[in-house]
Amino acid sequence: MTTVEKRRSTLINVAYFAVLAVGYYFFMKYALNIVAPFVFAFLVALVLQKPIRAISQKTKIPKKVVAITIVLLILSVFLGVLVLIGYKLFVEFKDFGQFLITKINDLPRTIESIRVWLIDAIGFLPNRLEKSLAESINGFSADLIARTAEDGISGLGNVGGIANKIDFSMLEGPIGGLVEVVKKIPWFLTAVLISVIACFFITTDYDNIVGMIKRNVSKKNEYALVKAKNLFSNVLGKMFKSYTTIIFITFAEVAIGLNVMQMFDIYKGSHVIVISILIALLDILPVFGTGTVLIPWAVYSFIMGDTPFAIGLIVMYVLISVIRQVIEPHLVAMNVGVHPILTLAGMYIGIQLFGVIGLFALPITLVLLKALNQEGIIHLWGREKEVGETKEEEAAEDTDETVAVQSEQG
Repeated sequence: MTTVEKRRSTLINVAYFAVLAVGYYFFMKYALNIVAPFVFAFLVALVLQKPIRAISQKTKIPKKVVAITIVLLILSVFLGVLVLIGYKLFVEFKDFGQFLITKINDLPRTIESIRVWLIDAIGFLPNRLEKSLAESINGFSADLIARTAEDGISGLGNVGGIANKIDFSMLEGPIGGLVEVVKKIPWFLTAVLISVIACFFITTDYDNIVGMIKRNVSKKNEYALVKAKNLFSNVLGKMFKSYTTIIFITFAEVAIGLNVMQMFDIYKGSHVIVISILIALLDILPVFGTGTVLIPWAVYSFIMGDTPFAIGLIVMYVLISVIRQVIEPHLVAMNVGVHPILTLAGMYIGIQLFGVIGLFALPITLVLLKALNQEGIIHLWGREKEVGETKEEEAAEDTDETVAVQSEQG
């Protein structure tokens, strides 16, 4: 291949990936909200097909009747659990929110405690250096306390002259985001209603819908479509079950740890359920983990003089991390080998482009693309060959070389 041909091939590949990226961006940005209820309904119908077929075959009840009954049963159980658990969680999170507001209002005392701790911590330094650092710490803390007393939390954004002008006005973003979420509640309720109705239609008429799709594609594309569907359900199903189990285990570990420390009067707070849920959800995110909460919490407790609780948090963090490292390889049944830096980049780019949903959607997309490419369904980049495939190719190459040699000798 000449240099010009190589450059032409590179440009074509770049243009190809650019078109795919632009298409993905527009789909996630503008079309996902529209098709999400129907995609969700189709996934539910896909998951329910095996039990529906099994029950229909054993009971001789028509498949549509079984499908409607199962969907109604699942919907009733889901709503019942949502009402029972939802109220309890609402009360817990409401109390937790009031607790956070109390802590924010108590911020001057917390700043003063940290100042005292820092002054004591630098006592081993030479007198001149200690005096200089102490003056900086005292000035910074005094400015923080004054700003907080005058203007509340927003006053912290004006402490600029120190610490490179820290701008806390970024808090306006999350508050604005919360307002936007509230505005979307009617849309969300409509989407839920459409999803439920679509679940009934797609579940009861699943075979006809799949048959119509198969009739409109070629045999080759039909095979690839079925293989992709099986791969999607396999990858997503295993990821969902595995990480749901990990979330539950982390939740149980944090809840048990905090309750044990409550029993021994080490942890004097409350809101164990809420804290356990938040830490468990955070733990499932790549790169973050329980240490994002437990380690700063332990440092804060140590500074505030609650050393036993700080040690308890560190011990709990170590136990959770060890258990996570032991169980995760066994629970995560399918590792498609996406590099951590790609996962991190996917999370960052996803949340910048698409908000919270992009935090999960883009990394999952990378996982699915990796799996599809590895199975040969799509060809975006060179795929890694399995050991068996490599040996077969080597044997084929040896055979070709032998034939060529025999032909030359003949």
